[in-house]
Amino acid sequence: MKLIALLLSLIATSAYGGTLHLDKAATGKVRQAADIRYLNHDEKQTYRLKIGKQWVAGHCSSSGTGNLHALLLDMNFDGHADLWVTGYTESQGRIRCSDVWLWDASAKQYRFNTPLSAIPNLDISIADQGIAGGTVNCGCAAQCFYEDSYAWRAGKFIAIARRAQDCERYREYRLNDKNDLIIVKDEIIDSSNPGQQAIENTNAYDWQRHAQTMRKAWE
Repeated sequence: MKLIALLLSLIATSAYGGTLHLDKAATGKVRQAADIRYLNHDEKQTYRLKIGKQWVAGHCSSSGTGNLHALLLDMNFDGHADLWVTGYTESQGRIRCSDVWLWDASAKQYRFNTPLSAIPNLDISIADQGIAGGTVNCGCAAQCFYEDSYAWRAGKFIAIARRAQDCERYREYRLNDKNDLIIVKDEIIDSSNPGQQAIENTNAYDWQRHAQTMRKAWE
């Protein structure tokens, strides 16, 4: 089930500077309501989250076509509702940033999670506990894209698959028996040789470095 449609808008026409009190979750049990203070600066929307007695500035901001949104949702599938704040970072609505605050049961407060928050266009599937992200257009006249899939395994957040296409090649990556992402398909696209076949490769591949070469500086 895709949950983006369930996100609750943070921004009201005359409510700038107010505080939003989230106390109901789509999934997971709410251990503590989330208090969010939302702001607007020259059409760029920002927010602050109350942690204990302090207000902490969020990283994700929204501009252009979309507003900041928030949802209480179990994002690491541990039974606790976590906080997800998201918004579009550019006017065309192609790139959506996320701030993910996981509930720390021992500390009884929300903690910012960097790996989840770094995923552009983050999407959660509750039915199969799937997590995905990527971009449909990272250059090459809209022919460049990447799509990553993630999972929680024994409490650890790991990448389990990747599909990527740059200006010259299409590649697929899968986990091996050591939980390392390896390249399993490497195909030249728009090749002058019509007989070019996909290259099957089972050796470990530095997919993270390759991913960085595909991403724009603002991602």
